[in-house]
Amino acid sequence: MVHRLLAASIGADSTYAQLLDRKSNEELCHNLNYRHKMAQYAGRASVALNTHLFFRGKEEDEEGYVLFVRKNALQVLIPKYGLEGTLYLKSDKDGKDGVERVKSEIVFTFNEEDHTQRCGDVVFHSFDPVTVRLSLDSSNVQHEKLIFRLVKPYIKGFSVETTTEGTDSQAVSAAPPSKKTKKDKKKK
Repeated sequence: MVHRLLAASIGADSTYAQLLDRKSNEELCHNLNYRHKMAQYAGRASVALNTHLFFRGKEEDEEGYVLFVRKNALQVLIPKYGLEGTLYLKSDKDGKDGVERVKSEIVFTFNEEDHTQRCGDVVFHSFDPVTVRLSLDSSNVQHEKLIFRLVKPYIKGFSVETTTEGTDSQAVSAAPPSKKTKKDKKKK
């Protein structure tokens, strides 16, 4: 539509009455913008649904990078899945297992000038590598959400323990099931 108007204004194309009608152009633009916005919402909802289906019933430890440092959270990017999520720092209760924490154990200090978070010897800057555990919080079935929990760098009383290496090596060494072929079906 914009190209047609530009072509008509420089005389490269012929014009017609409906193209120059302000009210019809306004209605058309409103409809196009509305449809575009609804398509964006549908795409985001589809990504959220498929992400929740993928992480349902499992936990994954993944490498990520701190994008933003906030007063009470870190915004973390997980490049493997293309996910961006929030790792909340000042929490009295852990999202998954409900373990109560004593507030004096974990003290995060936000530096507004440098945009950093400090807890003891650990300092979080933008673009720092971190390892987070991704899991799905299904406590409210109507509003499931992806939970990010810190694995590395380890902060006693806040970080979660890494998964045991034995289960990972067993999973890798286990052979995938063989595929059934048409010949197998004929033998039966």
